[in-house]
Amino acid sequence: MKKTDPQFRSAYGDRIKTEFHTKGESLTQQHFQEECDIKTIIKKHDRTGIIQHVASGVAQYGDYSEVNEYRESLDLINHAQESFDGLPAELRKMFNNNPGEFFEFATDPANATKMVELGLAPSPAPVMEKPEKAPEKPVDTDESEG
Repeated sequence: MKKTDPQFRSAYGDRIKTEFHTKGESLTQQHFQEECDIKTIIKKHDRTGIIQHVASGVAQYGDYSEVNEYRESLDLINHAQESFDGLPAELRKMFNNNPGEFFEFATDPANATKMVELGLAPSPAPVMEKPEKAPEKPVDTDESEG
């Protein structure tokens, strides 16, 4: 067999040992080493009959069939994201592609004119001044006409 031919490897063939060395500071939290050691966990189980990390949770039971707030909130968030995604890319970029930033901007009354300039809000209807009443013509009570 040539050296360039692909080789089939299995668990029973020759093994190539490789080493790994962490470069920089390790993110592993060494102070959990003792409590994560399987030998320590089994020794505690043999003494107490309890596996400590499994028994720490508290079960809660209840009828949650009528609770819809989560679903409604999720639908509201998804609708807001879809609406924001429908905006032109330049506008989304103004708000760092973050619907939350857009919401803060849009709900601030100080930005009402900017929202109109961007075409995101309708321009307010012009305030029409009431025309002054025209002086009423005196009603002719002369019956000689007609």
